[in-house]
Amino acid sequence: MRRFHLQFVLLMAGMIAGIMFILPPRVAAGESAGTEWFKDIRNHWARSHILRLAALDLVRGYPDATYRPQRPLTRLELVALVMRVGDFEKAAAEAARRGTRRHTVEAAGTPSPAGSPIPRVPWGQDSFTLAVKKEFLPPEWVASFNPDKPVTRAEVAALLARSFYLAVPEEGDTSGSAPSTGDFPDIDRAPALYQPYIRAVAAAGIMSGYSDGTFRPAHILNRAEMAVILSSLLDRNWVKVPAGRRLEGWVSSVRMDPKGLELELTSLAGVQKLRVSPDYHCFAGGRECTLLQAGNHRVEVILDGRRQVRWVNLLEERKTAGNTEKVTGSVKSVVLGEDNLLVLNDLNCEDRIFSLAWDAVLVGKRAKQDFRSLKPGVFVEVELDGGQVKRVTLLEVKKISGTVGTLTGKTLGLLGRSSQKGNPDRFDYWDRARIVDREDRRAGGVMRGDRVEITYLDPIPGEIQDERVLQIKITSRPGLKKQTGKLQAIKTTGGTYRIVLEKDREYDVDPAVRVTDPSGNRIAFSDLDRYIKSRIELWLDGAGVVMEIRIAGE
Repeated sequence: MRRFHLQFVLLMAGMIAGIMFILPPRVAAGESAGTEWFKDIRNHWARSHILRLAALDLVRGYPDATYRPQRPLTRLELVALVMRVGDFEKAAAEAARRGTRRHTVEAAGTPSPAGSPIPRVPWGQDSFTLAVKKEFLPPEWVASFNPDKPVTRAEVAALLARSFYLAVPEEGDTSGSAPSTGDFPDIDRAPALYQPYIRAVAAAGIMSGYSDGTFRPAHILNRAEMAVILSSLLDRNWVKVPAGRRLEGWVSSVRMDPKGLELELTSLAGVQKLRVSPDYHCFAGGRECTLLQAGNHRVEVILDGRRQVRWVNLLEERKTAGNTEKVTGSVKSVVLGEDNLLVLNDLNCEDRIFSLAWDAVLVGKRAKQDFRSLKPGVFVEVELDGGQVKRVTLLEVKKISGTVGTLTGKTLGLLGRSSQKGNPDRFDYWDRARIVDREDRRAGGVMRGDRVEITYLDPIPGEIQDERVLQIKITSRPGLKKQTGKLQAIKTTGGTYRIVLEKDREYDVDPAVRVTDPSGNRIAFSDLDRYIKSRIELWLDGAGVVMEIRIAGE
């Protein structure tokens, strides 16, 4: 009877140890304003990592509001942690709901993939069984699993390498490893089967050695050290985090109102106003600070289940742009993700790819701070600092369509337009604009008579000739049109020649007009005087200007 009682006490002690590790965070962290989440980590070196993970419900404490950072981590706790951060708990629970719970709970005697029976554990059986079936556990663990055995650094390396499917180098192969991670001087102290796993986690950057260069594979890992490892997994986005709980951006304002602190977080995806939990924690360089110090800093923010700010880490200060370069063009695409990119088609019709700085802002009369709102074709002015986009101004452009009537090296004029009606009839320095065809491809140049759509800026509405042309789109280019009749007269006005046909039809003549006689031979324009009353053919461009004259005869 005493033996049975002792076994029962030991079993309950193991279950309680496991339950302590996975208690709900409300019990662990405490919800009352101004309370300490864990009273035993106030000055602990891993405090920021522990609180970061606790804010995401990835690690939990005990009912007495302690975390016990120096407590050795057991094998079963390690398995439970990996299954939680890898989001496998959900898969295990789903398997149980589908009727497989009988197989997992009655695990003893059920063969594992390695052939050994799946052990029964005091708690978390579904997750443990799934870990065995996925072969996350080294086979020797399954053969004689002791849930309460403290884990070593070598064993943690093995479970992480297998669970996250890291590339495991062959013995003696250090290629692909980061510098100084090929081999640790004490790696031979680890069992031979564990050495490749140690190399793999070191190369992946999720476990490193000590300041003396050793790995210490036999060192018993405690809960604080495991929190640091999990934090490195989180940095690499290998940890499953509920959507919307982990944010990045820069703090554009922190203000106090009757409801408490409110943080305004600005990012490339927009602006969010977030309520701050009364028991939040804020860190800078691993040291605790106040949220009021976070202004104009890029930060990582973790929200609790009520979408309140629970944990903040200051990453870097936002700097004022120095010498900036400006580029004008139209947006081709915006990519937000691991790489944040803006693809711009500049005024030379060249596509340029720019990296968006983390604190880039979008401004303009109709702009909102969300780079996803930039649609293809929108004209913008981009300010670059160090090659990165710091500011994008949404330009207020206007458009006008018409036929090119006059065209010089400096001025482009439209037919039938009057500046008195509020629309410009001519544009100076048009040649600085981008010239494209109907498909927005680079066009060779503008010709008189082209039907065009002009996109321009009007800095001071109402002012004359202050427009800046950004783009000229050639929508059509009519061919030459023929007019026939008897030559009645040739007029000269201010250096411009005009042809008059019968019925007083008058046409401007291009200075480079081509003239041919009845035999098809080219003659000088001045020789036309000899053909008054003769029948001629005029070939006009789209603006109605004579480009060619053919004399038909008497």
